[in-house]
Amino acid sequence: MGRVEQRRGSTLSAIFLRYVLAMIGSLLTLGICTVLVFNILVNTGGIYPANYAERKIHEAYDMIQNADEVTENIIPPLCHYVIFSMGGEVLSGNIPEDSLEIAWNVANHGTASGNYFYKVIPRTDEYVVLQYSLTPQYQSAFLREHFIEPQNLMTIIVVLSGITIILLPSVRFGKKMKRKMKPVMNAVESIKNQDLEYDVAYSGVKEIDDCLSSIDEMRNALKDSLERQWKTEQEKNRQMSALAHDIKTPLTVISGNAELLSEMEMTEEQEKYIDYIVSSALQIQNYVQTLIEVTKSVDGYQYRFEKISTEDLLSDIRKQTLGLSEVYNLKINWEEQYASETGSIVYDQVVRAVMNIIKNAAEHTPKGQTINIYIKEQNGELTFTVEDTGCGFTKEELLHGTEQFFMGDTSRSGGVHYGIGLFSAKSIAEKHGGRILLKNSEETGGAKVEICFHVY
Repeated sequence: MGRVEQRRGSTLSAIFLRYVLAMIGSLLTLGICTVLVFNILVNTGGIYPANYAERKIHEAYDMIQNADEVTENIIPPLCHYVIFSMGGEVLSGNIPEDSLEIAWNVANHGTASGNYFYKVIPRTDEYVVLQYSLTPQYQSAFLREHFIEPQNLMTIIVVLSGITIILLPSVRFGKKMKRKMKPVMNAVESIKNQDLEYDVAYSGVKEIDDCLSSIDEMRNALKDSLERQWKTEQEKNRQMSALAHDIKTPLTVISGNAELLSEMEMTEEQEKYIDYIVSSALQIQNYVQTLIEVTKSVDGYQYRFEKISTEDLLSDIRKQTLGLSEVYNLKINWEEQYASETGSIVYDQVVRAVMNIIKNAAEHTPKGQTINIYIKEQNGELTFTVEDTGCGFTKEELLHGTEQFFMGDTSRSGGVHYGIGLFSAKSIAEKHGGRILLKNSEETGGAKVEICFHVY
């Protein structure tokens, strides 16, 4: 089992600052390179500067003004021109048609609009109007005609390069942080998989290593807690197993003496009581054996389904119920309806679940009153409905009565309950694909419990 190495790592703020500085440096380098490339192209003549046309117009101004005839060969490069008569008639030129009116306004009034600039050169009986733009242009006429302008091309290149400069370091930064976070994810995954013996790796980032140290401390605390819990469970199981074995001795005495008494001459009522004692002692022995199996098994109680006789099952439950009614001085209204002779269940568990409910009803039924027990088989399900004549379930008990260790209102019966009976019955019913339902009976006004087992 490893510990996080105590090294001097970088902080997240320092890593992020390096990332930001690298990005800013890259963007500045891009800007400088763009300017240098543009200047090189201008200096070598590959691209004309923005004021190139304006300079050439200034150089050719006098020549155009004094020439005998203005022809296209004396017009400065990168310029369009038009020659107006004094009356505004277009004499010649190559200026676009949609710019003629603007050119005449410039010649006549000195005002212009649009994306171009204009220069008027007055002559003796005509005006020469030159149209040009103050943007960089390619030296090649082919490129000027078929390609986007240099400043637009440079803008696109700068934008795409800037996006690339932002994205690539961001992706790299993300991958780097993912690698740094890998030890944390591995630690969390190991704890999730209940592996508390993993080695903690070093990330090199102070905040992440602090987090790993906290996880390592939590891991060790969890391991110690689980070890203590395991030892406690082992000790508890040993004590329960020893207690279960000890219970067998007085049970054997009770069973043996009850059997001896059954051989003596007794009244019919005495024989009935002895029979209750023998059958109950046998049931307790079965429960004790189950307890021993649970304490010895790592996985808990193993449910073993077996094919049983429906008549034997109901007869056993009815016999225990009658014995219970004698103890609590109660009457039993028993009604059963079934067609299938056999079913597949865990016999002792089903009996225990039903008897838990019946005993609970007996404890809440006043002496001399009646408990209604209805058994019905339908669609492969065996349902037991138990109604008492007590004060019924409270709203809280209807919601939480089947939860483990829920004790409810013990003042209703004056007894102490530990919230195990109904929870145990619910668990057994669910293991049989069934359910348990708590209600209040409309007929008796007392509690009503329905428990169902899928047995066929």
